[in-house]
Amino acid sequence: MLLLILRKMLNNKWLVGSLFIGLIITVSLVSSIPTYTSSILQKLLIKELENYQVKTGEYPGGFTYSVSFPTEDKKSGLIKEVFPKLESNDQTLLETIDVPVLSDLTILTTEPMLIEYQNEKNYEQPNSSDYGRVTSLNGLKEHVNIIDGYFPSEEVVDGIYEVLVTEKALVNRDMVLGTVFTATKDDSHILIKPVGVFEAKDRSDPYWMGSLSRYNNDFLLPDKVFRNYLLTDEQYLLSNVRFSTAFDYRKITVANSNTLTMLERKVRAFTGEIAPNAIMYVNFPIDQIVSNFQQQKEQLTTMLWSLNIPIIIMLAIYLFMVSQLIVERQLNEIAVLRSRGAKRRQIVMIYLVEISLLGGTAFLIGPYLGLLLVKILGAANGFLNFVQRSSLDVTLPKESFVYAIFAVSASILMVMLPVLQATGQSIVNRKQQRITKRALWHTFFIDILLLGLAWYGWWRYQSRQQELLEISGGMLSVDPFLFFVPALFIVGLGLFCLRIYPWVMRGIYLLGKKYWSLSMYSTLLQLSRSQKQYQFLMLFLIMTIAVGVFSASAARTINNNLEEQLRYENGADVTLEVRWDSEESTVIQKEKQKEDDIEISQTVVSYAEPPFSPLEDLTGVKQATKVFRKGMVTAKAKGEGIYTVDLMGIEPQLFGKIAWFKPQLLPYHWYEYLNLLGSEPSATLISKSVADRLGVKEGDYITMQWDSSEQAEFVVYGIVDYWPTFNPNKQEDEEATPFLVVANLPYIQNRMGIEPYQVWLDVDEQVKRESFYQDIRNKNIPVTKMDDVYPKLVELKNSAFLLGLNGTLTLGFLISIVITFIGFLLYWIVTLKSRILQYGIYRAMGISMRQLIGMLTWEQLLTSGIASILGIGIGGLTGQLYVPLFQLSFDPKEQVPPFDVVFEANDEMKIYLFILFMLVIGLSILLFLLKRIRIHQAIKLGED
Repeated sequence: MLLLILRKMLNNKWLVGSLFIGLIITVSLVSSIPTYTSSILQKLLIKELENYQVKTGEYPGGFTYSVSFPTEDKKSGLIKEVFPKLESNDQTLLETIDVPVLSDLTILTTEPMLIEYQNEKNYEQPNSSDYGRVTSLNGLKEHVNIIDGYFPSEEVVDGIYEVLVTEKALVNRDMVLGTVFTATKDDSHILIKPVGVFEAKDRSDPYWMGSLSRYNNDFLLPDKVFRNYLLTDEQYLLSNVRFSTAFDYRKITVANSNTLTMLERKVRAFTGEIAPNAIMYVNFPIDQIVSNFQQQKEQLTTMLWSLNIPIIIMLAIYLFMVSQLIVERQLNEIAVLRSRGAKRRQIVMIYLVEISLLGGTAFLIGPYLGLLLVKILGAANGFLNFVQRSSLDVTLPKESFVYAIFAVSASILMVMLPVLQATGQSIVNRKQQRITKRALWHTFFIDILLLGLAWYGWWRYQSRQQELLEISGGMLSVDPFLFFVPALFIVGLGLFCLRIYPWVMRGIYLLGKKYWSLSMYSTLLQLSRSQKQYQFLMLFLIMTIAVGVFSASAARTINNNLEEQLRYENGADVTLEVRWDSEESTVIQKEKQKEDDIEISQTVVSYAEPPFSPLEDLTGVKQATKVFRKGMVTAKAKGEGIYTVDLMGIEPQLFGKIAWFKPQLLPYHWYEYLNLLGSEPSATLISKSVADRLGVKEGDYITMQWDSSEQAEFVVYGIVDYWPTFNPNKQEDEEATPFLVVANLPYIQNRMGIEPYQVWLDVDEQVKRESFYQDIRNKNIPVTKMDDVYPKLVELKNSAFLLGLNGTLTLGFLISIVITFIGFLLYWIVTLKSRILQYGIYRAMGISMRQLIGMLTWEQLLTSGIASILGIGIGGLTGQLYVPLFQLSFDPKEQVPPFDVVFEANDEMKIYLFILFMLVIGLSILLFLLKRIRIHQAIKLGED
């Protein structure tokens, strides 16, 4: 049977090869989901841990827990039994963690002991500075430098313990090395002698996860001495033990992070069991970070599945189509075998073994090919947009092979469906079967069902829009249903169009049957009679193009809105503040109240404006402008007042060239509003919230001032809803309503005083930011604050959400292109070969090659061409209906500018070029094969 299967596969090598390609792509796509998820989260997990270290200065891979023993445990001797068990348990736990350990530190500490000179007793009440602890750290000698004195001996001579101290401790206690002190606690006392001053050999060494200042009151004893002499039956001085482990956080993965999150629970459970009265403290900064990433893993996995569902559906259709083509070529053979006594089970087994061989090979290759796909995903910076970014740290998790098994099993089932259907027919059934038999989806109205589900999803979000806006919270809260429902709509509407397609073709045929040329007449007749023959191909094209158009719109919309939000919030490429020198003075003013003169003193701050030209000459700076920002300004008009106005003073002409703003946000182009400001020094623009609160309109006057400033009068020239950096969205607290007034900076400085302002810069994108930053350092510009939008954009592009969205949508479309192109060529080549007899007869009847080419061209245009047009239309309609729903997944309070659906011409042009390329290549191959048809070969086929 194996030889029979191999012969059959060789006889249909092109079809079998196409089926094998589909299987490999399916397995690699499905198995890449866990690989991609873990790779993204791995990258972001390490980034989050690095950010934690930068912000807090604390090593993020540290796991520290300390156990302090109460007095009753010490007196009862329980501590002697507990400590060895704690230490043994600590080592056992570390062996269960699959993360490299950089350092494993055990710190033993006594209770605070009274420190006195050996020969001078302090009979006064001691203060806190007279107390200190004796501490030991294992491995101390390898991690310190002795800056004075020497390292303590590991032997006790004449009852004196040699210890190390920090330089700060030496100064604070006014000690001299070599002096002997008595350390006393209750009935216990020991003699200690500082013999050396130490410093950390490497401050960045994870061994020193905490600051050295924690040891400023301690006397550090060699670990061996502490254990041999202070943990004895005669004197057991241990009061606190701290276990501090530094894991290599760069080796922490999403897979092994689960064992880390269990550490604290295990330690607390064990300690509570053996020492219920002990006081325990745990410090594990990674715990919360890893817990958050576990949630993100679930969200990201769900999102990736929902993004890939349309592609998986397309692959299933592809596998079914190829399998059906293989079976159709062998229907006569199957029917003859059935008629001659072959059992159905035997025939099914032949095909099952064949597809199992292909599926098994795909299982071995697919996961590793998925690794390559993940690298492609990591370079996606937008839909069909790739950049040179650092590659993802890709590993192949076990889950990938589990996913691959499910993918292979589902693929085998999909491929076997046509086989099961065909093996149920005898030779008589085969000859009696009509070509025009309806498809199952047509009979059971699957298209109407899918459209109904898609409409329900759209209605659900529209009806609950306000509620969803209130509970939405951020980028990673995107509902997977938002990706799944559009796929249902595309498939449903595509199938519905295929339902009415034969009627449209027949209508065109009937309307012009007296006028059509021979080529057009023959094509319309063929299409109206054999519509089932074209359904798979047309559905392929419709789904590919529609999903591509929708994916392009969804990705571009989400990318643009998030990017615009950052640019709007930042105001310009770079905004910075420079230190101003200031001087305070007291001004005494006299005010007459009733009959008395009262003197009021007021502190006035005068500022010295730093030079502005060095900022304009920075590397990469194209233009610079001054922007004055002042909060808590008082604005009054018509007897009403606001005391929390944000005042912005600008230079209109330069501000318009440098600031980022979306012109569509205002009724007129925002340059018109800047021109209004420039036309009158006292002109001002106010937010709608100011206009409503003060009851003013264009042409009205308002007065403004702030503490220590003069009062000035302004005239309202315009009312705006949006302005660079201004978020008009109301807060939960009505009193926190944002108010904005924009005025001319020279007028503010002349009438109200000069105070520090921001500098907004337009920086050339071609200039590296490092050169810009280095120039600031070289010129010693005293920058106190800087906001650069470029690093924020880079961080946004590297976020888990956009990496998953851009990469998966791009890869899905590329896969669908490959599958559709292969399916397109395969279908037409098989169709052409199956109609060789028909074309040969046409040629024998006198139909010219030119007319035959015309038939094929019209057939291509009326099937592939119309399917492409339908795909473009359905994709655009899907985008208009469903892309706006993505705004429900973002925080409305931060969604400025408002969510806007984007259709980028460049994205769609890439899709159109693919369609044109596919049609041209396909038609060229068909024409090449058509010209190779010989009339005598067709005449020899005498069956018809």
